[in-house]
Amino acid sequence: MKKILWLCNVKFVEEKTKVTGGWLQPLAELLQASGQVSIFNVTKGNVNGIQHDNYKGIEQWVIPDFKTSGYGQIPSQEFCKALSEIENKVNPDLVHIWGTENVWVSAYAQGAIKTKAFIDIQGILSSCYYYYYGGMTFKDILRSIHLKEILMPWRTLFHKKEVFKQRGKIETECLKKFKYISYQSEWVKNQLSFINPTATYLSTRILLRDSFYTASPWTYKDSGNSPVIFTTASGAIPYKGIHILFRSIRLLKDIYPDIQLRVAGNMLIGNRLLDGYSIYLKKQIKSLGIENNVTCLGPIDETQIVKELQNANVCVIPSFVETYCLAFAESMIIGVPTIASFTGAMPELGKHGEECLFYNPIDFQTCAHYIDLLIKDKELAESLSENGRAKRLIENKKETVLQTQLDNYMKILENKNV
Repeated sequence: MKKILWLCNVKFVEEKTKVTGGWLQPLAELLQASGQVSIFNVTKGNVNGIQHDNYKGIEQWVIPDFKTSGYGQIPSQEFCKALSEIENKVNPDLVHIWGTENVWVSAYAQGAIKTKAFIDIQGILSSCYYYYYGGMTFKDILRSIHLKEILMPWRTLFHKKEVFKQRGKIETECLKKFKYISYQSEWVKNQLSFINPTATYLSTRILLRDSFYTASPWTYKDSGNSPVIFTTASGAIPYKGIHILFRSIRLLKDIYPDIQLRVAGNMLIGNRLLDGYSIYLKKQIKSLGIENNVTCLGPIDETQIVKELQNANVCVIPSFVETYCLAFAESMIIGVPTIASFTGAMPELGKHGEECLFYNPIDFQTCAHYIDLLIKDKELAESLSENGRAKRLIENKKETVLQTQLDNYMKILENKNV
């Protein structure tokens, strides 16, 4: 049995998590249960020393958050040494690195990993840089500067975008070192083909979390003046487009006075000193007069997300850039009529007018029109629901995801051309 060592940002635990990347755990469990590979997992966290445990037959280690450089991209020698020791202990046949957003790719590029390795792309920092402001004007950006940014200038959106640029440069140099790269969308492949044209690219698929396969599908409901719109954002980042969606809700309030936008994520919930962009969002809510129409849910787990989706009339994905968009896939498989911005990889997830609806990410008027359309047009809403769910049940089928991943492992291990 081949041993696969994972390097990722998720520690596997029994309870349902509210962190991004939660879909990695069910995939690891599925691979382990297949009996064809043995999975080992390494992550990092706020621990005093290296922690080691066993989760459902998967050995895993947590390495302390040793000091990093390069805006969190480049690990210390101490970290690399710990990682190398774990690799030697496992003696894997293949190392699978998940994402470029942390220290793993730099550790590999520095030679801390000796085993044959490949990377699965979760997001592309160098591409997100171009979309960072999410259509905000210069005045909007200035309005996002408050006490936190005055005290800590490196927290302004100007500086945060520059950090993305610098992290992207490190990411680009590291990606050039890989011989094998896996991707979930052609959009990602298009971006990477100019960074590393000699790499072998392997198409893969996304496994959704268990609750989304077993949940009861969405059903149409007459909302009256109180339709419910659901959206999610992993953080207070302008390119997630929440500020654009607020403008759509303002237009819709004239038609549906009690419309409710329910926002999952912590962009408006935190400690007493919020980021300037979060304050900008709060002020926008007030200036638009939609204080009674927006509910911030904070981080929620998969069971809560399913419930929110089932109770919604429409789900909207307003992001300016996505490399795949798990939230989009989750909404579709539950069967919620979904509206998404036509950007990044999202057009690959569904067909406009058949499985979902798309709009230009800055065009809040069209977004509002489509929301209104799906609230009123039961036939269209149910058609998108049925077709979207059917597509995801095929493309995200557990057996297909598992076999695709196993095939990719074997292709790399056997040096087969793709």
